[in-house]
Amino acid sequence: MQIAIIAPSPVPFCIGGAENLWWGLLKSINQNTHHQAELIKLPSPERNFWELIDSYKSFSELDLTHFDLVISGKYPGWMVQHPNHICYMLHRLRGLYDTYHFTKYPEIYSSKNQDITALQKFIRSNQGNRNALKEFFERLERLRSNSNCPKDAFQFPGPLIREFVHFLDGIGLASNAINKYAAIAQNVVKRQNYFPLESSVEVIYPPSNIESFRRGNSDYLFTVGRLDSAKRISLLIQAMKYVKTNIQLKIAGTGPDADYLKQLAGEDERIVFLGFVNDQEITNIYADSLAVSYVPYDEDYGLVTIEAMMSGKPVLTTTDAGGPNEFVINSETGYSVPPEPQALAERIDYLCEHRDEAQQMGLTGRKLVAGINWENTVARLLGDKPTTYNSPSIKKRQKITVALTFPVFPPRGGGQSRVFHLYRQIASQFDVELVTFTNADQEAFQGEIAPNLYETRIPKSQQHQEQEWLIEKKVGVPITDVIMPQLYHLTPAYMAALKASVESSDFVVACHPYLLPAIQAVTNKAIWYEAQDVEVELKKGILPNNPIGHELLEITRKIEDECCRLSELIMVCSMDDAKTLHQIYGTDISKILEVPNGVDLETVNYVDIEKRYLNKQKLGLSGSFTAIFMGSWHSPNLEAVWHIFKMAQELPDVNFLVIGSVGLAFRDEPRPANVGFMGAVDEETKNTAFELADVALNPVTFGSGTNLKMLEYFASGIPVISTPTGARGLGIEDGKHCTVVQLENFPEAIANIKYEDLLAREMRVEAAKRLVQEKFDWQAIANNFIHDITCKCFNSKD
Repeated sequence: MQIAIIAPSPVPFCIGGAENLWWGLLKSINQNTHHQAELIKLPSPERNFWELIDSYKSFSELDLTHFDLVISGKYPGWMVQHPNHICYMLHRLRGLYDTYHFTKYPEIYSSKNQDITALQKFIRSNQGNRNALKEFFERLERLRSNSNCPKDAFQFPGPLIREFVHFLDGIGLASNAINKYAAIAQNVVKRQNYFPLESSVEVIYPPSNIESFRRGNSDYLFTVGRLDSAKRISLLIQAMKYVKTNIQLKIAGTGPDADYLKQLAGEDERIVFLGFVNDQEITNIYADSLAVSYVPYDEDYGLVTIEAMMSGKPVLTTTDAGGPNEFVINSETGYSVPPEPQALAERIDYLCEHRDEAQQMGLTGRKLVAGINWENTVARLLGDKPTTYNSPSIKKRQKITVALTFPVFPPRGGGQSRVFHLYRQIASQFDVELVTFTNADQEAFQGEIAPNLYETRIPKSQQHQEQEWLIEKKVGVPITDVIMPQLYHLTPAYMAALKASVESSDFVVACHPYLLPAIQAVTNKAIWYEAQDVEVELKKGILPNNPIGHELLEITRKIEDECCRLSELIMVCSMDDAKTLHQIYGTDISKILEVPNGVDLETVNYVDIEKRYLNKQKLGLSGSFTAIFMGSWHSPNLEAVWHIFKMAQELPDVNFLVIGSVGLAFRDEPRPANVGFMGAVDEETKNTAFELADVALNPVTFGSGTNLKMLEYFASGIPVISTPTGARGLGIEDGKHCTVVQLENFPEAIANIKYEDLLAREMRVEAAKRLVQEKFDWQAIANNFIHDITCKCFNSKD
């Protein structure tokens, strides 16, 4: 075949990933196949509205019918009309698609200009109609010369150019215009509005044009890329401020942010800027690195990841990096962490301290990408028979579906935090999808919330929501979960999402028992039950002592009993809960695993007593004493706030600060002047409050399971006072880890901490920190769980 590879030539010209892909594709077709190819490029400036429109028009008029096949991959090249057209997509014009929301402009342009509104109406009635192009460009040309058009109509980026480009792309990429859709990464495929609905898109990973890679020493960290904001080199430089190891970070590349980045690096001699490096040099630099750090924001593909793994090096990236996360498997080929300097620094130090592990991850990565070469890429793109592909020696990942009555991300409350952090760690070995409910007035969501951890969030139907509200009004307390067995079927969209998820899953988890009937309605696969509490005991303290309360409590008892009976595996937060389930329902103890609550130590900022005092001194708060309480809108926490009101009246010289959604229940309640509410906050705000607190309180008097707040308090270095109920199930020793007293003794305990010896307070805080590190780190908990289920579930099938 005679093949035309059609592409835009950037103005001003520069060499980027697209150019390397075209050249590699051209060379491979001409040298390794019986086909002949030509690269055809048109100058395509896009510095303003009219340059972009003119570029689209030029490609739409290009006649390439003397070729047998056309391959395009980037706007506006795919406007070429050809009967045999393959789109191998890199990306659309992202500033008018997936990153347009950053502009804060509206999606639709509003104007009283009749010519503009007529053209908008014209394109809406001619979606996908190539015959409308001639009239569209003619009308647009008349607008160009119309001096009465509003000045903001032709801003770029802007809503009108967004409408026009979407219209043009809809024609160029219409299903009747393209014979085959392919993409360079799954990250490109999943972007909204990139491909026509119902179209089949094949992911074909392109290789590097560097022809040979080798493994050398492990001397430094390395990153390479254009020095601009999208590549986020600044994030790595900030991370180096927290890196304890004396290791160099070598940065290759040029770009507009070079001077700023050098200024940011300051006098840190470990950070070395290499400038431009050629292919031979970069091969050697890859070879002798310990690991490659690559942290762009939502990268389409990320060829750096492939080159690093070809060199046998682990890759350190971030959870929002996009394409790199299709290859970075935590603890297997590298690490993907939150896009925070401290999180990156912690993994850098870990890799430096565990060089054998780093080398093994590099080898695994090299096997993973071994089949990504031009021969296979071209064969798959053209539909020729590819050479034998050696699959990586990583076994197929199994999948877990988790059904929940509440949304998970971002985690704010204790239950959300447990689900997010536990399954985020489990996702290092399994693919995990959380299928969650949210209120009817919230948006649906489907996406990756951490590497290999996905959430599909479905709003309740209006009928479902209204029925729930009617019952809640009679009961007087929230009953979203308790009433779910009776109402779940009123949201068909949830059932469809759950069914779709479990069809590709190996295991199904009922997180709390209330969605057991929904799970049973869509699958007969084995069920695991995650019992975060003993629900019947918890609801006894929440539901009213009246007929409707008794009815709901009986519903809870029956569904919990059934879940315990039918589940192949039960996960409990403490063995006390296991014993309670056995006593109430006769549950078989042998199928119960303890999966305690934990803390993500990577994200918690520990502040010792001395630094805590200095923080307060800087803010002029050294004379104040602050007690904090954190909780979600949950009955044990609601009652705890009433107790805090009483404490505040007894201790007017102590400031009480309540964090979390529990405060929303007290918006209209009178409260003491020394009690403040922060509501639900993000992690940064919460950490700031924790850094200034003198004592943390947990005055809960009922509930089951264990309290996550206790572990967060401990991990943050705050002295803690708790009731025995609040300290249950954690192995806490009164006086060693915290102060455990009855509720009536809280004011006295607060006063004692306020005036106690600092050394004694420091020793108690350090002991609490060690307890969390040794027993309640989420990563360790997840690893233990994975080990246990491997022994309990998989071995039982042999």
